[in-house]
Amino acid sequence: MMQLLFPTPVVRTQLGLTNEERQDLKEKTLAVYGDLNPDRKPWSRSTRESLESMDPAFADLFARIKAVTSEAFGIGIASITGREVVQFKGDFVPPHVESAHLSAIYWIDGDAHPDSERGEYDGALVLQSPIGPYGSKALPGEKRVSMINPQPDLLLVFPSHLLHFGHVYLGERPSVEIHIEMEVL
Repeated sequence: MMQLLFPTPVVRTQLGLTNEERQDLKEKTLAVYGDLNPDRKPWSRSTRESLESMDPAFADLFARIKAVTSEAFGIGIASITGREVVQFKGDFVPPHVESAHLSAIYWIDGDAHPDSERGEYDGALVLQSPIGPYGSKALPGEKRVSMINPQPDLLLVFPSHLLHFGHVYLGERPSVEIHIEMEVL
């Protein structure tokens, strides 16, 4: 009998916010970014304070994300922390892992146009299997990486131990995202 020993659950869904709700979140996210990110790089925010406590619109968004995550994974969320990531043309997010149980990314807005068939990965997120960093062989059918093309209103939730990074962003308008870390009960 075949048994999967190391399945990696990943949730990928549209969250269902309206254009008006996302526009409001975009404006609020850009304002926080302007106040808390003097170096203007996606990973250089000056504080770890969560957006959830900064505005009711963020608290509502986080409640939706917790509900989707709880239902999809069949778990309770003990804590959630989320910060803004704003990328301008030429920015990228370097490879990293988080210490939390689960990570999530919610794309509020952006102008990425990746085309992996042509080798153009404009802003695409990469989830890296441990096969790549820790071993050189994989069975046929095992994937080393999974590419997620960013799009407005897309929510991605994945185990935080997966190495992940973002390709260089080439869009004309900023990519406005919220990156989240969750601890489970």
